[in-house]
Amino acid sequence: MPFHRTTSPVTRRWLSASSGSDDGKTTATATATTKATNQETAIGEATTATEWMDTLPLEKGSHNSSIIRIPSLHGNNKNGRGPFDRSLFRQRLQATIQACRAQGNSSLWIHVPMERSSLLEDACAIADFTFHHATNRTAVLNLWLPDAESNKVPEYATHHVGVGALVLNRRGTHILCVREQRNNYRPWKTPTGLTELGEALDEAAEREVWEETGIRTKFHSVLGFRQTHGVMHGRSDLFVMCRCDLVLDDDDVNDDKNNNNNNNSDDIGDEIFPQPIPQQGEIETAQWIPLTEFRAMVFDQEHGHPMMQYFFNAIDEGLCLDKVVVESVVPGRKSNTVYYPTRRIMNKDNTNDDDAKAP
Repeated sequence: MPFHRTTSPVTRRWLSASSGSDDGKTTATATATTKATNQETAIGEATTATEWMDTLPLEKGSHNSSIIRIPSLHGNNKNGRGPFDRSLFRQRLQATIQACRAQGNSSLWIHVPMERSSLLEDACAIADFTFHHATNRTAVLNLWLPDAESNKVPEYATHHVGVGALVLNRRGTHILCVREQRNNYRPWKTPTGLTELGEALDEAAEREVWEETGIRTKFHSVLGFRQTHGVMHGRSDLFVMCRCDLVLDDDDVNDDKNNNNNNNSDDIGDEIFPQPIPQQGEIETAQWIPLTEFRAMVFDQEHGHPMMQYFFNAIDEGLCLDKVVVESVVPGRKSNTVYYPTRRIMNKDNTNDDDAKAP
């Protein structure tokens, strides 16, 4: 990375402090300085050894940025010395900012672990750093460098992404519902929750059903989504309603055969209903509710559920968003999951007619 040719005032102070009263040491330092100056002349914009000492270690970031990662006080760095020694941190950070401006960086990031939070004060004392976000035990600061341009760094975590799962039995007569221990706005709701970092929508939907009810499912499709602003922490919220199919394992089948009361069978007498188990501390109850009862609640004229009405209309019309994984056109980026509109016709036993699926 290019730096200024002339030795910075910080470097000159460093050289001055290195030369003691001993004439031999002074001569040696002066010789080293002369050599460094000759080297600058030979290589143009290259950095002198002393100037390199004055800048903090940098990583190349995205979108023309640089990153300073301050290590935690562990292992060999328990005393906090080294390039991030607080006694020299301010002047080294100032030199680093100058270097980043010289090489045309748009912004500079600093990652500061909690145990070295005193360096936050030093950073904010010499430049207009702003807090961008914090994760676990690390605070992340950002400095926008071009004075003539407005700050283009986006806000952190502008959206939370939640999922819901609409699960029907195979004959489509019952729907899996829960009632939370608090904040119930309708008598029943489908299992819902927030996605985890790096988690796919289908994985999140299956996980939430399992956590809240103990029922295993397989992702079917996306029915739709809604966007709301000013929710948790003042952020926007994307909620994706998925449709999931019931998965039965051997234990479910054996339990039903051994159940004399046949509580897991519907009116037809041959369908299995795995018994839901409500999530401790979160869910008050989990039950299979007759679909007619749930739909009556959703489409009630006075106290209905407008969002769910649209999702049920999609089911009635055989509409959904199907999932496909495609390669990214960006080199080195992971594959993309794409959800595209299609039409699925459901058979009488609530299974897919794949031949009717749109190409």
